Amino acid sequence: MVVTDAHLIDNHYRQTVQPAQVLEEVHLARDNERRRLSAEIHDGVVQWMVGALYRINACRHNISPSKPSDLANELTDIAMTLKQSVSELRRIIADLYPPPLEKLGLVPALRQAMNILEEENVTCSFEFSGELPKLKPCEERAVFGIAQEALTNIRKHSAATSARLRLQFRDDTVSVEVFDNGQGFDPEEVIDNQIRPSHIGLLSMKDRAELIGACLQIDSHPGAGTLVSLAFSPTPQQIIPMVAGR
Repeated sequence: MVVTDAHLIDNHYRQTVQPAQVLEEVHLARDNERRRLSAEIHDGVVQWMVGALYRINACRHNISPSKPSDLANELTDIAMTLKQSVSELRRIIADLYPPPLEKLGLVPALRQAMNILEEENVTCSFEFSGELPKLKPCEERAVFGIAQEALTNIRKHSAATSARLRLQFRDDTVSVEVFDNGQGFDPEEVIDNQIRPSHIGLLSMKDRAELIGACLQIDSHPGAGTLVSLAFSPTPQQIIPMVAGR
């Protein structure tokens, strides 16, 4: 009887809940899990590594000048490795759960993502035009998630020296473009092979676009850079001037 009731509930749920709503709930659950993981990494392993770094630096200063410098050099190398590890972990935390969009707003959050990329010696430009409508939370999450994934791919895989992010609202359509001058790739080959993490990232972008009924295009060729384009018509709501910072 329990199994039968479970099936009845499941069938009722499938009949009454729209696929888009189910997909939105999945993305919300994933965002919550990312928040939990980022907090655990920050409060756990990052703090332990920072503590170890302080102790190593204290040991370096306590080494007697009369003793061989081998130990000091070794501690210096270990300290450098720990600093690089802490930096990378903090970057992972930012990727897992970015600053809440409801606090920063979409435009400032995108600017911050570009600033992170610029720290990797990539020349970045951010452009926006028009009056951005007040987007639904799922639309903001989708836009930011797709743009962030594109910027992450630039940082990790493209070997680009410049990148551009353009956000505009025109003719009742929100459009986002992320371009880089990197080494490019074959999108069809990547999507066909879904094993590597970078490939999963592209599939995640596709899922987010489908969630809000957006058109997603990835134009790239080996040696010719990459252009990620997103366009959709948002749910009609209040119009917010772009100069307002959202």
